[in-house]
Amino acid sequence: MPAEFTNAQISQLSQIHRQWNIQVVRQVKGGVDNKMNYLFDGLLLNVADALFEEMHGMGEICQPDEHFNITRALKVRGDVYQEEFLTLMKLSWMNLVKSKNYRALPDAPYSVMRILKPYSDRNINHYTVLLEEIRLRFAELVNTDVGFHPLLPGNIYLCFWHATEKLGINCSERLLLPPLFNRFVMDRFGQVLSIASQSLLEFGTKVRQFS
Repeated sequence: MPAEFTNAQISQLSQIHRQWNIQVVRQVKGGVDNKMNYLFDGLLLNVADALFEEMHGMGEICQPDEHFNITRALKVRGDVYQEEFLTLMKLSWMNLVKSKNYRALPDAPYSVMRILKPYSDRNINHYTVLLEEIRLRFAELVNTDVGFHPLLPGNIYLCFWHATEKLGINCSERLLLPPLFNRFVMDRFGQVLSIASQSLLEFGTKVRQFS
């Protein structure tokens, strides 16, 4: 065993480590994508009744044309919307692999962020321990402290919002969708996090300890 590694050996080790990271992230992403697809299917299947229930529960009146437009958009373009969501999430996974510690997407308009943030904050508060465990496992994987990662609730809500552009409905109609996304997808967010955590554990990704 040589006392020192050559530049070529260091480069080779770095490449092996990177390939391993890609393999682990691909596995975690695959499990998360499968679960998210399942949850999206539930949203698309129940959209008509659920939209009426959510708006009635909030004391808001959903105009017949709005109800029709949203229901039709999700029925006709739901697959495109779902695919766009996963595509946007993929950008965040790529940032993680590249150790880029920032979000891949721009913020939504302020009026939208005011709606999304309370949903996000509730999930952060509810899953604080599990989110922190995943963050530290990601940090161990990419060998750097991680402040941002794809499974942060704020990132998922942001991907959801940008993906709704593919539905071809206006902004006021898009603003009726967050309660549905929260009900059918994010209310089961703990299941998504558990899948990610288990995948990381199976690959032997430890919880990073910072001094």
